[in-house]
Amino acid sequence: MNDLYLRQVETKVRPHVAGVRKRRQTDFGPLTGRISIQGDRPGEVENYYIGPMHINQDDLFVISWAAPAAAVFFKSLTTWNSKPVRVQRRFIQKVRKLTNYADVWVGRPSGEPFPLGSAEVEQLPRPPKASSWLSGVKARAGGNAIKPSGPAAAEASPPVPVAHETPISTMEDLVRETLASPRSLGLSSVLSTLQADQYDLVTYSDSRSMVIQGHAGTGKTIVATHRAAWLVDENRIDALESVLLLGPTPAWEAHVSSAVGDLGGANKNIVISSLHSLIIEVLGFESEGVRLRPVDATRVPAGADDLVRKAALGARNSGSKSQTALGDFYHSFVTQLHLSGVSSEIKDWAGDLPSTFKGARKDPLLWPLLAYMYVLIKPGEVFGHVIVDEAQDLSLFEWRVLEEMNAGSWTLVGDMQQRHSQQVKSWSDVTARITGTLWDERVMNDGYRTSQAIAEFAACLLPKSAGLRRSSPLGRGIPPRLINAADRRRSVEAIALEQCRRLTLDRPEGTVAIITPHIEKVHSEARISGWSFEDRWTWTDKNLYRYSFLTPEEARGLEFDAVVVVEPSTFRANSGSDGRLYTSLTRANLELVVVYSRALPAALAKESARLARADPFQV
Repeated sequence: MNDLYLRQVETKVRPHVAGVRKRRQTDFGPLTGRISIQGDRPGEVENYYIGPMHINQDDLFVISWAAPAAAVFFKSLTTWNSKPVRVQRRFIQKVRKLTNYADVWVGRPSGEPFPLGSAEVEQLPRPPKASSWLSGVKARAGGNAIKPSGPAAAEASPPVPVAHETPISTMEDLVRETLASPRSLGLSSVLSTLQADQYDLVTYSDSRSMVIQGHAGTGKTIVATHRAAWLVDENRIDALESVLLLGPTPAWEAHVSSAVGDLGGANKNIVISSLHSLIIEVLGFESEGVRLRPVDATRVPAGADDLVRKAALGARNSGSKSQTALGDFYHSFVTQLHLSGVSSEIKDWAGDLPSTFKGARKDPLLWPLLAYMYVLIKPGEVFGHVIVDEAQDLSLFEWRVLEEMNAGSWTLVGDMQQRHSQQVKSWSDVTARITGTLWDERVMNDGYRTSQAIAEFAACLLPKSAGLRRSSPLGRGIPPRLINAADRRRSVEAIALEQCRRLTLDRPEGTVAIITPHIEKVHSEARISGWSFEDRWTWTDKNLYRYSFLTPEEARGLEFDAVVVVEPSTFRANSGSDGRLYTSLTRANLELVVVYSRALPAALAKESARLARADPFQV
């Protein structure tokens, strides 16, 4: 049935207009699960599938995951339209294949979960009438059936029943197996294991603005990506025309694109971008060779944004071309507009700006200011909703740029404990920057990623008032390993590469990363060791195993099976807090290694001593 579904998806999305690019085959994920509901008559059952796209063809009826009827699956409802729910089945997938499943009986177990050939119905004395419930669902779910043609039609014959694989015993086992399976370098959709609390956030009303606080590993990025796809899904009555899904880095942008594609979002009006890429695109600057700016590098005095706005709106109707208009406005702003009727703080700030537009272009720290100026004098694309992942670290002018692009509500996702900026202490500090908006606040506290051993090790950096997230289905896991390079008389970089190779041999299909502020030193060691540079973040060893080398800024929002964190004492230097180190430690799902030669931060040193007492061979 999954093979049939994927063929019919290919048929349905094939373009009918000359010149339109054909959707890549990997743009949609496989079937998500199955639901069995009591029919209209005793002994009668109605079954349907859940998947990324609605299909109603021959013996296959699939409800889109974004349709209202899918709530019975994701929220484990006991009834739907007054009909008792019998059982739900959730699939485990690998790429586009289904590899196993778990059946969860919602009602009292009775007979087969999904009877082959509808045996119960066939034994009735007369043909049953069509189910009013199922007819109604089909009518609401997507209109007319598809009439396939060509090769796909020839293959779309009713499937031959085959023996079932042995199912996983419980839903918890399914979640655990899915989470413990090797990660790919791209994020995958998690529809089969999407939890009820996550589903509620994904499908939250788009008429309200929402801020979501979540500990590391609670699935914030999953909620952000799935919400973007849900908001524009055609199976929603009030589907939005466009959504901006924004994250912290270009690495994050590449990471989440595959998940949005699995949900069909690649063919919809979702713009996926990092804040870094968005600013560069607005300004029309070249991005090659530009590294991410440090978070919190500049402070903007109160009222500076209002001054820029008032001045820019007056210059909006100039006839100059884009870059010329921006250059002319910048020059007039720094030479004239800041001199009258403003505070001394604003005068000092404006006085420190480069005197020429050419000088400002050379400083990436000023690009958010230039981008705000640009969108004011030359308004561009506007979205029906803006979703920001890792929203705790945006600067004032970055928020102002997004305000000019957003015609609707907001979804902000992040973790105050992972903030790299010291200009905000709470979410109220963030939301206060977006004026005229009422906010609903939600908290994610259930762990769905990162073993409990890693989560608790990283949490030693947090104040006790932050609390601990609830335990993950991954369980306790492997305790973090700490290696003192000075004791071994070797460099931290050499040991980090050695640990990468060990971790890859243990998990050859998984993902491994090194994270450190001084990543260029790891690059140098990798070159000496004969490793090859593949792209901006990826290196390969002599055996062609791939590794990600990242700074703490580049690692935000990403996840890996195993992570090597190098020299923790250097993480605090540019931020004045442990946010960067906490973020980096929690990028690991299953195994964490810390390599150091300098003194550890006090909290980590204390935790390291505790681990050494518990297991002397681990530290």
